[in-house]
Amino acid sequence: MSSQQKHRIQVPDGLRDVLLEFSIAYLLEQPGDVIDYAVTFFTKLQEDRKTTMITSAEPTSPDESIMSHDEELTGTIAESGAQF
Repeated sequence: MSSQQKHRIQVPDGLRDVLLEFSIAYLLEQPGDVIDYAVTFFTKLQEDRKTTMITSAEPTSPDESIMSHDEELTGTIAESGAQF
């Protein structure tokens, strides 16, 4: 076994994904300060995750899902000006 194989570190997929997402966003936006950008980026990511967890934890009945879907369709039809 070579010394390179002994010191090989496995990078978890989740870490790889989030760092890739951060890197792409940073390179596209090219902000002045990488640390300030990182703080903002990861804070927003964390807030979005908390919001997603809260909204996905709210139980909805099938009736509520149908109603909200029907309401969305009604709103879309009204916005398009379609007449029946």
